[in-house]
Amino acid sequence: MHAIDLIIGDYVHRLPMDVDEAAVLAQLMAGILAGGGVVDLPTASTSASVSVLISPGVPVFVERMEIPDAPGEEQALPGDHSQWPFR
Repeated sequence: MHAIDLIIGDYVHRLPMDVDEAAVLAQLMAGILAGGGVVDLPTASTSASVSVLISPGVPVFVERMEIPDAPGEEQALPGDHSQWPFR
């Protein structure tokens, strides 16, 4: 199992575990190809939403991290943002 973080500029957004990664990347690419656009990012919460303005000059990184099978190892579990470094 792996977690996927989108790093957009200085903002880090962890995608929900069940998200269609290809669909999210296609939406980001469409925003870039259109010269800019707002993309709604999937969240783990139904009561929260995140939208991001994407343009050709904004760097977007996709970071995939393996999640250990046994809890308690040194990596943070999905949704646990306490271990995220602030930029």
